[in-house]
Amino acid sequence: MKGERRYWMFKTSISGLSPDEIWERVQGFSSWIEVDLDSIGHNLSQIRELVGDRGIIPVVKANAYGHGLIPIVRFLMEEGVETFLVAKLEEALAIRGAGLKCGVLNMDPLFSDRQFRTVVSEEIAQTVFTLEAAERLSRAAEEVGKPARVHVKVDTGLGRVGVRYDRAAEFVKRISGLPGLVVEGLFSTFTEAKPFDEVQLRRFLEVDASLRRSGVEVPLRHMASSDALLSLPEAYLDAVRPGIILYGYYPSERAEEERRVELRPALRLKARVELVKWLEAGDSVSYLRAYMAERRMRVATIHVGYSDGYPHTLSNKGSILLGDREAEIIGRVSANHFVVSLDGLGDVEEGDEALLLGGDGETSLSRVAWKAGTSTYKVLIGLSPLLPRVYLKGGAPVDLWPPPLW
Repeated sequence: MKGERRYWMFKTSISGLSPDEIWERVQGFSSWIEVDLDSIGHNLSQIRELVGDRGIIPVVKANAYGHGLIPIVRFLMEEGVETFLVAKLEEALAIRGAGLKCGVLNMDPLFSDRQFRTVVSEEIAQTVFTLEAAERLSRAAEEVGKPARVHVKVDTGLGRVGVRYDRAAEFVKRISGLPGLVVEGLFSTFTEAKPFDEVQLRRFLEVDASLRRSGVEVPLRHMASSDALLSLPEAYLDAVRPGIILYGYYPSERAEEERRVELRPALRLKARVELVKWLEAGDSVSYLRAYMAERRMRVATIHVGYSDGYPHTLSNKGSILLGDREAEIIGRVSANHFVVSLDGLGDVEEGDEALLLGGDGETSLSRVAWKAGTSTYKVLIGLSPLLPRVYLKGGAPVDLWPPPLW
């Protein structure tokens, strides 16, 4: 974000701030996330090269994998994406509340009449796999005066939710006759266990074939998420559901080694040095005196912790970058702070910028997740929605989410 500032803007800034106003706000943040929209655009292009003219339904659950739900949906709409998949009804309603007129497929189960009426009135497509849910959507459609659009989830072997594959065709035929109900999609989820995925795909295609023989043709069939996108082209069908690969991360070590596409990570977690001080021999750092200074040493405190989603398991073993220099974490990662050693780092001042997550080397997402004993998915999804997200294009700030209160 340093150097010459050449700005690209959304048609209108979500935050309502000009580039210079965004830049001024960033200077006051103690911690923030930067999201490179060029990288997401590149990853989308890579996916399009793979799947051709098939539909793309990005998975934007969990705050778009930590990247910020509304700005990511808005950007992808400008890139020609028409439909998105969410895991919570609140996510679908947030998209509608932002005035975004796109297709939304909700996977969250519904339990109250108000919820059923809401998804119909807000024109949100709903996942169904029980007759009760289908009938309640049908009644809601009649009450609201709009069609209830549904995608039927088929359990081909994952064993979580869905109509069992050997009963799915009869289920679809039965609910297709309900008043006001439109079956617009049929989908399933792979176990990502080879070669069982091929068994699952065969089961799914048999459901579709059975329906077609009965004169029932479901317009949109989708099964491939990030892993199958890179490993099972036969599963592309009518549309694909890219998740983590859209944001620049491979779904597995195998996928990263094969590199069928070249992905660009879009996210960086940054913070400013809150305090620089000296420890004397015998001084301790953090709760339970988790680190003991054996000699006089200079340290810095960073105002980020596990409440922000930074893994607490990096205590006494993680590292960050100050400029291009690595600083090791000493003591525990607590809710809001951790401390790093400044040994051999030379001049470091309060307010200096630190890179905690992103880029190459020790702060890359895969390396941080490995050190923390977790996965890239968990690190991304765990990033707090309270952290401000700064959106970049051409290296310059173009938007900010959520809109700042100061």
